[in-house]
Amino acid sequence: MRSAGEESRKWDQFEEETLVVAAQAGDLRAFDRLVVRYRPALISLASQIVRSRELAEDATQESLLIAFSALPQLADSAKFSTWLGAITRHRAIRVAQGLRRVPTPLDDLVTAYAPSLTAEIEVRIQSDALKQAISELPDDLRPIVETYYLGEWSVKDIARFLDLPTTTVKWRLHTARQCLKNQLQPLIEDQNERESI
Repeated sequence: MRSAGEESRKWDQFEEETLVVAAQAGDLRAFDRLVVRYRPALISLASQIVRSRELAEDATQESLLIAFSALPQLADSAKFSTWLGAITRHRAIRVAQGLRRVPTPLDDLVTAYAPSLTAEIEVRIQSDALKQAISELPDDLRPIVETYYLGEWSVKDIARFLDLPTTTVKWRLHTARQCLKNQLQPLIEDQNERESI
């Protein structure tokens, strides 16, 4: 008998494959849901290559546009995350090298649709102090924290996406939590002090 977690992961995978197939047929809402799920992880992945949040966001946006254009050619919808990660790595390398792609009319369509995606993601990131603390994490911890907490990915999905063992992802999450606790401790103490006055 399957556990509730296994059933949830199975449903998530089924739902994702359904969204990919719908997006391949041109459904922008399905692609929108995929973007909301993957965008934080893709930005984190790109930032490891370009070393600038702004350039990472540019590379991610370009990779999403490329993915949308090329989506009908994806043969196996179960490999969407790996395929999208490869596109993002390639775009980030090209952005780092100063090579940009020329926008097409399809880019304009997707870009016009993107503000709702950006707004939804920004709603999830509420604390400037937390964002700053996350940005100061070491490069091997930051993408895992961003995808786990901000992207709401499971450890298994992160491990698959970053091609790491699940034990490594768990250990890095544990280490990152300790780092964040240490970084945010003065802020927490200050907040508690203000509340007690």
